[in-house]
Amino acid sequence: MAVSLAFDYSLDSSGFFTAGRRALLESTLNAITARLGDTLAAVPTASYTLATDQGNRTVVTSSPADVVKVYVYGQSLNDGSIAQGGAYYSTGPGGTMRGQGANDYAPDLAYLKFDVDGSTSWFFGSTTAGLTGSQVDFVTVARHEFLHSLGFLSSQPTFVRNVQGSSFVGASAVAANGGAAVPMSGSHVAASVPSIMNAVTQAGERRDLGDLEWAMLKDLGWSVAAPAAAFERGFELFTGGEGDGTARVKVIPSRGVYLMPLDVLGGDTLRLRTLDGSSVLERGVDSYLKVFDASGALVFSNNDTSTTAGKEDVTYTFPAGGRYWVGAGTYAQRDFTFTTPSPAAAGSTAYYLEATLTGRSPDEPGDIASATQAVAFSGGAFGTTTTLAGPSADVYRIDAIAGATYIATTSPPGEGGLSGPAVAAVYDASGRKVAGPTASPYGSLTWVATATAPYYVRISRVVAADVISTVESAPDPGFSSSSPNGEATISGGRSVGSDYALAITRRIPAPPPSVEPLYVDYGAYGLWRWTEAGGWSQINAADPQDLAVAADGSLFIDYGPYGLWRWSESAGIRQVNAADAQAMTPGADGSLFLDYGPYGLWRWTAAAGLARINESDPQGFAAGPSGELYVDYGPYGLWSWTASSGLRRINASDPEGMAAGPGGTLFVDYGPYGLWTWTTAGGWSRIHAADPQGLAAGPGGDLYIDFGASGLWAWSAAGGFRLLNPADPQGLAVAADGWLFVDYGPYGAWRWADFAGFRQINPGDPQKLAARPALAGS
Repeated sequence: MAVSLAFDYSLDSSGFFTAGRRALLESTLNAITARLGDTLAAVPTASYTLATDQGNRTVVTSSPADVVKVYVYGQSLNDGSIAQGGAYYSTGPGGTMRGQGANDYAPDLAYLKFDVDGSTSWFFGSTTAGLTGSQVDFVTVARHEFLHSLGFLSSQPTFVRNVQGSSFVGASAVAANGGAAVPMSGSHVAASVPSIMNAVTQAGERRDLGDLEWAMLKDLGWSVAAPAAAFERGFELFTGGEGDGTARVKVIPSRGVYLMPLDVLGGDTLRLRTLDGSSVLERGVDSYLKVFDASGALVFSNNDTSTTAGKEDVTYTFPAGGRYWVGAGTYAQRDFTFTTPSPAAAGSTAYYLEATLTGRSPDEPGDIASATQAVAFSGGAFGTTTTLAGPSADVYRIDAIAGATYIATTSPPGEGGLSGPAVAAVYDASGRKVAGPTASPYGSLTWVATATAPYYVRISRVVAADVISTVESAPDPGFSSSSPNGEATISGGRSVGSDYALAITRRIPAPPPSVEPLYVDYGAYGLWRWTEAGGWSQINAADPQDLAVAADGSLFIDYGPYGLWRWSESAGIRQVNAADAQAMTPGADGSLFLDYGPYGLWRWTAAAGLARINESDPQGFAAGPSGELYVDYGPYGLWSWTASSGLRRINASDPEGMAAGPGGTLFVDYGPYGLWTWTTAGGWSRIHAADPQGLAAGPGGDLYIDFGASGLWAWSAAGGFRLLNPADPQGLAVAADGWLFVDYGPYGAWRWADFAGFRQINPGDPQKLAARPALAGS
């Protein structure tokens, strides 16, 4: 049987008790009487006088058995108090009250009144969320005043019998107070002992009845039942990705096992310690700990691992992030599970739980400047599950290949981590956004690398700017808070965090098919032909001095004193001219341009044979795609020639080498003056200050440059310069299908294409390479 309450608001003329406030009051007080198992006699009809704002009011009422009637109302209290609680009681033979024993208190009628003069800033929340330091908690005050009604009255007989001098000496209260009498101040517990029955209610905090107050009620004659087995859920450890800090919670086992949520990131390390406090009421408890995952499965339990007897000191690193729960109780309560609290009785002596959560280290780079190591692709894919710790970003470097497609996808970690936004965007090395962002909180983005260069995938909580600094600083403000009652504190340096999975895939286009033959002068080993399909075959055993492949695929061969020859697979080899040419280059229309030294510059076609263009001796030439020829006349400068316009000078300087590109572009090596481009419309423009040792123009506007000891480079108008290989080539030839052939001397003949890289085709040392070009060059 339990005592029940009947609430009467008929005296609340001010309307202070709204429906919501009545519900809050009744649930608060009913929770107290639920533990009072007394049997109370009925109260016959009687008159009671209560002071109100309208003067004294007389009420005539009665109460059934086991019911306490409570009059509740608002009143302007002009004595400086914020509320008042009291009761009417009557004694029968032997000092009994409502049929109880001689030492049992029981009121006939109770009353509670609360200040409504506007001087009190009341807080009416069902929880402490939103309670500020300037507000008075209504729930705390209601509990306090109701305890007065339940017998904390200085003139009430059972109260008087338990007071000696200025101390409460009831046996139950002394035991709850660590064996010491409880100092009192009238009907209040003295301020030296923390209690909800202290005379002053502190603003900004909520208190509940503790073991001491329940023990004093028992001494006053109430039959106090043990609380139903339950968890204490009023405290949280680290949540929302907080970390790199310490939480400290006062655990009072009589309230039940403390079950506290804990959010961790993958790789976080948790240290749990249980500690004695400074007072006698905070020492000597044999503590017990358990940690559960989000599903309620036990992760670990711990008992007596500290050097202090009965205490714990355990460290655990979480392989996966997410929500976990820390259970803290006593050894007697050790049988609790995630869903079932322990029914074991526990005392009010407290201990402290200290939880320290530390993030893993090292973390990903936080900006472009710090991301110096590129991610490693395996089978075209890179993947990681990691954490986004604090407000800073995670940055991943990709050494991209021009033309390759990349897809970056963020998602919650597969093993179920702590979710949070992971917004991806892609930046170039200058901090300019080139793709993204993904949709928050997760998503995918796709981009095609326009250059072979570093790109940076940046993961952050929010959408970043279109241009960011390559050196970013995002200091974490940290966090710090404490519970209103002072029983818990927490602080740390990581204010937020989450887990995420990142997958980056790379799709490289297939390299161009290698269909053009390569012709190689192997000196004393003769002239050879290579194709990917057919491999190597010897064309002739003699040693050529020069090679050139015409637009129709036929091969021109300079055999020195044996003259100029032409070879095709269908017609074999036949002599074109008996004279010894000094140089030759094929034209785009099937013609062949020849330098015959002191005999001048000549042009050959199958239809017309040889015709001299100019009697002067060239030092070099390059044929363009539209029949034009560019001629180096040494100290007489650089000239262009067409069949319709003849020769005209385009620059007075002496080039060291040149190669013709598409669209009328001419690439010119001016030695110590660097590498230049020229077009009829745009004139001259220097693209590099260094002195090249060789040039070869490819289809699509690419230029391949031998920079000697600085290696082999590629250049395009869109992508600029990029290093293909740091080794020094001895010769270059570009085929019309896009493959670049490279003579690396004693290291053999190699070929290269985007998305295919370098492949050796023969270990022998060539003397000359030639392939049918999209454009002729010399």
